[in-house]
Amino acid sequence: MKELYEKILLKRLNDHCYSNNIIPDEQFGFRDKHSCTHQLLRVTNKIVEGFNIKHYTGGVFLDVNGNIQAGTPQGSSLSPTLYNIFNSDFPRDDKVLNCLFADDSAILTQGSNTRFIIKTLQSQLECIEYWCTKWRVAINTGRTKAILFRKGYSRKVLKTL
Repeated sequence: MKELYEKILLKRLNDHCYSNNIIPDEQFGFRDKHSCTHQLLRVTNKIVEGFNIKHYTGGVFLDVNGNIQAGTPQGSSLSPTLYNIFNSDFPRDDKVLNCLFADDSAILTQGSNTRFIIKTLQSQLECIEYWCTKWRVAINTGRTKAILFRKGYSRKVLKTL
């Protein structure tokens, strides 16, 4: 009986989220017709776009700790949709491409110089830090990585964020 109730509730919840555009377009985890492969293609295309226009593409790949202090019940068929709703107010910036994979995420930005890249990513990370504190989401800093993509070879060493 519980499973039937959850299926009915999930259908109504998904219909409501879809009709009210609650789940952000950049969320590819736990969604029909979206996958990690599709999200990886978005990331790859952004990097290649930077190569083609001779820009840097900076990215930070964030790893969320599995034990979230607030959120959704584990094991329920409602959990993925409830997590997407929980994550729906993830910080956005016009200069940053958000790529949300289930509970992990990446942020990417492009520019012609590294100073712009670092400043933009740092600003977005500060917003994400505030969001994580507000919602009690812990980022695994040991598994979070920052990387700079540029076609060709460079001897530049970046200062850490």
